[in-house]
Amino acid sequence: MYVTMSGTSAYTADTSDSTKRNELGKHDFLRLLITQLKYQDPMEPVKDHDFIAQLAQFSALEQTENLSRVMAKFVESQEKMGIVAQATALLGKEVVVVNYATGETATGTVSSIKFADGVPQLQVNGQTYFLWEVQAINAAG
Repeated sequence: MYVTMSGTSAYTADTSDSTKRNELGKHDFLRLLITQLKYQDPMEPVKDHDFIAQLAQFSALEQTENLSRVMAKFVESQEKMGIVAQATALLGKEVVVVNYATGETATGTVSSIKFADGVPQLQVNGQTYFLWEVQAINAAG
């Protein structure tokens, strides 16, 4: 069973500012296109098929950006569903948990699950534990 302690995933893309500065977006593409049209030679304007090709590239760029946003949301929702599935699979099972704040270890059956800010919390022996505090899962018996 895979549980992330910090709530992040190895699949999350790096969206740091330095990465974004090195990429051309649709606004940059439009600025380049407008600048090209502004300074073109009036005696030899951009040919129709060249202009249409550039607009098609812009459209493809915009669709790629939209797809990237949708996929990022999809991955995030899949991660959340995975964590929910992990938590619900523990209902009725005996677990060994460690409270990281106090260092105390407890063994008991998961009686319920509640969610606080989308984070599952397990009820064991009347105490609340985070999913990442589970150290072992024992067979119900």
